[in-house]
Amino acid sequence: MRFPFYFIFVLFTFLGKQLQAANQGFELYLFVYSSAQTTSGAGHISFAFGPDSSSLTYYTKYRKADGGCFKLKNTSYHKALTYDKQALQHQKQLPSLVLKLRAQDPELSKLEQLSDYWNLEKPWTLFVNNCTDALKHTLRTSHINPGLAFMISTPNELIEDLYDHHLIAFKNQDFEIVHGDLQAYLKSEPNAVPQTLFGKPAAQKNKPKQKEALVILTGFGSKYHTLRAIKKEFGAYPYDVFVPRYISRKSIEQTVENFDAFWKAAHLDQYDKVHVLAYIVGSWTINSWIGANKPTNIATIVYDRSTLQERAPYVLVKDMKLVNFLLFGPVMQDLIDTPYPQLHTTAIDKGILLETYATNTVRKHQETARAPGPYCWDISCFNQQCDDFRYVPLHHDQMYTHPEVFSAAVVHFIENGDFGTHFKATKPVADPFIKHKP
Repeated sequence: MRFPFYFIFVLFTFLGKQLQAANQGFELYLFVYSSAQTTSGAGHISFAFGPDSSSLTYYTKYRKADGGCFKLKNTSYHKALTYDKQALQHQKQLPSLVLKLRAQDPELSKLEQLSDYWNLEKPWTLFVNNCTDALKHTLRTSHINPGLAFMISTPNELIEDLYDHHLIAFKNQDFEIVHGDLQAYLKSEPNAVPQTLFGKPAAQKNKPKQKEALVILTGFGSKYHTLRAIKKEFGAYPYDVFVPRYISRKSIEQTVENFDAFWKAAHLDQYDKVHVLAYIVGSWTINSWIGANKPTNIATIVYDRSTLQERAPYVLVKDMKLVNFLLFGPVMQDLIDTPYPQLHTTAIDKGILLETYATNTVRKHQETARAPGPYCWDISCFNQQCDDFRYVPLHHDQMYTHPEVFSAAVVHFIENGDFGTHFKATKPVADPFIKHKP
C-alpha cells in the first residue's frame, strides 16, 4: 500500500522541480555600441538569450553590404561580448554598455524561432527592420515594453525608452547593468536619428565637470519633439546640463518617483547648486519632489506655464482618446485630477515664463479647451509665488523647437534672480489662436 504514496510523492517532487525551473525564466542580454563606436554614428545593438550566461543564442544584425545577419548557438557571454570586435571585426571596441534583463515567457524555442525570422530571414532595412527593430520584436515577445519609436528605431532611443518604462526593474535589479555606465550613456549619447539620416557629426569635446547643474524637466512634448535643440542651446552655457527621461505613463506619483531615482543616479546632490527649468508636467513633478525630499542645493526654478497649453490634457482625454492612449497613457488623466502643488519656500529663486500662443492641438479644439472655464492670463491664476515673470511670444511646441528665444532669459534669471530686460514689452496677445512663427 505504501508504493502508490511513494510514487505520488516522487511524481510531485519531479513536477515541482520542473515548475520551479520553468518559473526561473531566462536571461536576455543587450550589447550596446555607442554612436562613437560606429561609422554611421547611429550606434549598434546585438542581443543574446538563454537559461544562463554559459548557454546563449546570440544575434547581431548588419546591412547586407556589411556581411548581413549572424547567429551563434550555445555560446558564452564572453564570446558574445567579443564576437563583433574579434570574430567579425565590425567594431573597433567592445560594447560600451551591456544590460541583462530577466523574462519568464515565452519558451526559448519559440523565442528563437521568432528571432530567426526577424534577424536572419528578414533583411536589414533602415526604416523597418534595422538591428534595433529586430530586437524590439524579441523584447515584446518576452513581455518587455520597448516603448515607441517613430520614423527610425536606434539603440539610443531604445535604451532611453527601456529606462523610462522600467525604472523599478532597474532599481530592483531585475534589469542589471552588467558592463558600462548606464547614466553616462543616457547623458552623453546623442539622438541617433538625425545622425542616421544626415551623417555623423564632429566629435564633441569633453567638457570639465561644473560646480552647478541645470536640470531641464521637459514635458509630454518630449514624446514627439526631439530634445536636440534644447540640449545644444543650453549646453553652450557653463552648467552640466541634464535632460532626464522621467515621465511615467502610469501616474504623476510614479513620475515623481522616476525623477527621484534619476536625481540619485546622477548624484545631483553633489553639486553646489542645481537650477531647474520645468515644463508643465515638470512643474508638478519638481514641486512635489521638493516637498517630499527637502533638497538643500536647488537654487533656482524657472517654470514654463501656459493658460492655453494646460488645457491640452483635457482636449486629449476628451477628443483624442486613441492618440492620448498611444502616446501618454493614464498619466494624462492623472495630471488633470492632480491639483498643482504650490511651492512656497523663499530659499529658492522662482521665475515663470508664460506662453502666449496656442498650439495646433488647442487651436483646432477650441470649443473643448474652453469647456473647463474662461482663460486666465493673470500671474495669480497659476498658483505659484514667484520673484519675476514674463510673457513669452511662443506656443508650447516652440518651447521645444526654439529654445534660443528664451535661453538667455533663463540664464539671466539663474544668475540675477530676475529676467532683466528680456521680454519687457511682451504682453498677452490680442488673439492667441492665430498661427504664429517666432
